[in-house]
Amino acid sequence: MQISFRKILTLSPLVAMAGLAVSPPAVAATTTAANSSSDHSRTQTLERRLAGPDGSVMVVAHRGCWKGTSENSIDAIEACVAFGIDMVEIDVRATRDGVLILMHDATIDRTTDGTGKVEELDWAYLRTLHLRESAGRGSPTTARTIPTFEDALRAAKGRILINIDAKGDLTDAILAQVDRFGDRKQVLFKSAATATQVAATAPWVRDVAFQPIIRERTIQGDPRDAIPPYDEIRPIGYEIDVVNPSIIATLRPAIQKRCARFWVNSLNSTPALHDDRALITPDAIWGRMIADGVDTIQTDEPLALKAYVAARKIDSYRCSPKPRR
Repeated sequence: MQISFRKILTLSPLVAMAGLAVSPPAVAATTTAANSSSDHSRTQTLERRLAGPDGSVMVVAHRGCWKGTSENSIDAIEACVAFGIDMVEIDVRATRDGVLILMHDATIDRTTDGTGKVEELDWAYLRTLHLRESAGRGSPTTARTIPTFEDALRAAKGRILINIDAKGDLTDAILAQVDRFGDRKQVLFKSAATATQVAATAPWVRDVAFQPIIRERTIQGDPRDAIPPYDEIRPIGYEIDVVNPSIIATLRPAIQKRCARFWVNSLNSTPALHDDRALITPDAIWGRMIADGVDTIQTDEPLALKAYVAARKIDSYRCSPKPRR
């Protein structure tokens, strides 16, 4: 039976908060009051969950918990920490003078009160700008400023996992900052490159958590044949860019055989698995994905997904991954 998410909204205080503006001072007060030993325990738990399927569904917040804050902001990370989200996905770009910042688009027009391409602007200018509310697009500006990647690593360290979406060839610079300000065990890298390309150009891939992005549109022949080429790299998961939801059940045995996480997006940019639809009939979207083998979901509705999984007491595949080294 399909359950309308509207019913869950009336039952879950966590999700009710999703419809409210998140106050950065309140979020900061909540997170800074957390006991350090509790944070350490949570980090260990999350690192274990990232290493392989543990019987639970991992919730990934696309560009942070930006509804009520700002996309790719420190407040969006803090909100995810406060709400117990497992992982934040952040976008990293380099300014003209080589500073790594959080920004999805090639330009700053949509999400800030400035204009121009990130790669053509210096940090001295960018740091004076302000982020717009939520996803931007003409929404009011806020007091929030563009964060550096260092800022994000410091905010997340010991508290939440990070999925890095690097916009450009920035791996060396990113890894250097992760080693200085973060924790490699907390960070997940991903790439749409082929297994051959990854093996040839990314020697670092065996030293970090990595997952390939496999786009259904590019698969030729049997979809199951797309998984084995990555065996030498030993990914901790596989992100499948789904067009037809039936491919999920098809790939389930191959991914579970490798004791890897099965990652699928339910973003509004994914027509067949649409967040807006999931809010109305979550069983038809999130429920079906999980039943077919997905154990990691990236979404623009992380609080709603977390509440749905908790309300249904959903269990997923469990295995014990072999050490990567």
